[in-house]
Amino acid sequence: MKKVFISLDTEGLSGLTSWEQMTTDPSVTGKAYTRELNWIINEIFNIAPEIEEITLCDSHSRGENLPYGVFDDPRITMISGYPRQDYMLATLDETYDMLMLVGYHGMIGSKYALMDHSYSAAGLYNIRINGEAVGEVELNSYYAASLGVPLAFVAGDDILEEELKNTKLRPEYVRTKEGLGRFAAKMYSPSALEEKFRAATRKAVERCEKRDLPLVKAEGPIKLEMDLATTVMADAVEMIPAVTRPRGRTIAYTSTSFKDVMHMILVTAIITGRYKDYK
Repeated sequence: MKKVFISLDTEGLSGLTSWEQMTTDPSVTGKAYTRELNWIINEIFNIAPEIEEITLCDSHSRGENLPYGVFDDPRITMISGYPRQDYMLATLDETYDMLMLVGYHGMIGSKYALMDHSYSAAGLYNIRINGEAVGEVELNSYYAASLGVPLAFVAGDDILEEELKNTKLRPEYVRTKEGLGRFAAKMYSPSALEEKFRAATRKAVERCEKRDLPLVKAEGPIKLEMDLATTVMADAVEMIPAVTRPRGRTIAYTSTSFKDVMHMILVTAIITGRYKDYK
């Protein structure tokens, strides 16, 4: 195994319960990232010293949450900033051996999920692939699988853990907290979590080396449907070529390329953000 890609969200990180908490003290997110990533990265280097690169993709909001240089190792690269191609998976390609998703969360509308949303809390309400509602974990894993990269590890709350049991995905999972509401959780201490992160990381690497990780792909032609927050958002997105509008707040798009599907989701998130306060 030579290369590992770690995509970093925030809502599923240990110790965090709200976006307000992150805004009031931006260092909170960086500390939570650093804590969990230390466990993961140290374990990878311990058991797979042949690793050539670990890419950390800062994927929450504008991708400016992880302090530069906090992991000062020549084998570590970092993706930050926004907008960028492929956003949460920017620069991922077929040269990577496995994908890890850290700090991830339940899909929009999930009962008790921490800060539930699907790519955009402001503009996108529901996303469906071939008729099935999906969240960010499923979307990112489908995209990675289209490149031949398996999903090996996920860390997030208990609601996301239960959601993934209803999919064909079988990553190693670390439960970071228990959702009690959109902005409330039962927390675990760092000392209780460290060995869980290290053990799950070891298992993910072992399964990758044994090729025991499924490549779960969205079968084409891929039909994407997105329910938007308001009809004015749909008015704007409907003007994108190849987009149809079957219902007032719903837009649809079909492609044989999952990359194109992901780009449609990302462009829609950017456009709908422009109209979130439109009156």
